[in-house]
Amino acid sequence: MDLLDTRQLRAFQELARHQSFTSAARALHLTQSAVSHSIKALESTLDVALFERQGKTVRLSSAGESLLPHAQDILSRMQRAVDVVHALRHPGHGRLSIGATTSISHAVLPAVLREFRESFPNYEVTISTDDTRQLLALLGDGEIDIAIGMALTGTSSYRFDPLFTDQIAMAMAPIHPLSQRDEITPADLADQDFIFYSRESETFRLLTQRFGNMKGRLRGHFQVGSMAAIKEMARIGLGIGLLAPWVARDELAAGTLVTRPLPWKRADREWGFYSSHSRTATKAEHVFFGICRDVVHSLNLSTSESSSFAP
Repeated sequence: MDLLDTRQLRAFQELARHQSFTSAARALHLTQSAVSHSIKALESTLDVALFERQGKTVRLSSAGESLLPHAQDILSRMQRAVDVVHALRHPGHGRLSIGATTSISHAVLPAVLREFRESFPNYEVTISTDDTRQLLALLGDGEIDIAIGMALTGTSSYRFDPLFTDQIAMAMAPIHPLSQRDEITPADLADQDFIFYSRESETFRLLTQRFGNMKGRLRGHFQVGSMAAIKEMARIGLGIGLLAPWVARDELAAGTLVTRPLPWKRADREWGFYSSHSRTATKAEHVFFGICRDVVHSLNLSTSESSSFAP
């Protein structure tokens, strides 16, 4: 049996990700010729072409697409093995790589990380922030250990452990004409300016679907890159911010923002932890999840009581 060379698999993974020998070489801190040699050696071992060359770019062949998830799993398992042995030699040391959406990174993780540091002061913790689907891509590539995001369809290849549910609301200045309405209809929103995070986010997809079903209109004049910007623009009256109330807890308590429900029946979003089916959670991850549960409980969110991460 021909064993696969991990350096070749690493080159294969990076080339699949970047679709460029130049970019893959840069990511690996190697020369282009070294990456090319690794790919040719791997293709020779497997006796199959893994990429289709198209000028300066490459894309995976059907064989390459079949190999990629196995390569990612192999490299991830090898890194885990190194981490386990390192942890045995150096108790209390380790690494935890977390992916989280912007909302989670802004409103939940700071308190979680502060407490986690007290329990694991020697752990190296890294955070990647992106939309849920992009985080799942990082998880699939083995670049993060856990992703905290929204429950999505078509993600059965990952384990999902529920954490809490919430609802998107409309955040606005207290002087906004709609702020004192007992009931807001779709017609009331026809000419409003909305402020949202990203057209690529799952939240925006959910909102446009709902507005479309109601024959309403989501005009969305302001797309901004942070929750802080959404809150500030809504506070000074530039439009209606679309966010979950727990993200604006301080502003709501201070009275600088008010929230009103969107004009449709309750539509919950479920949040939780994504992880690989093939790996077992470490003690540090169990503790991390438990701290997350405590923090979301302090935010008065609807928490889930069942999870394989629960201690």
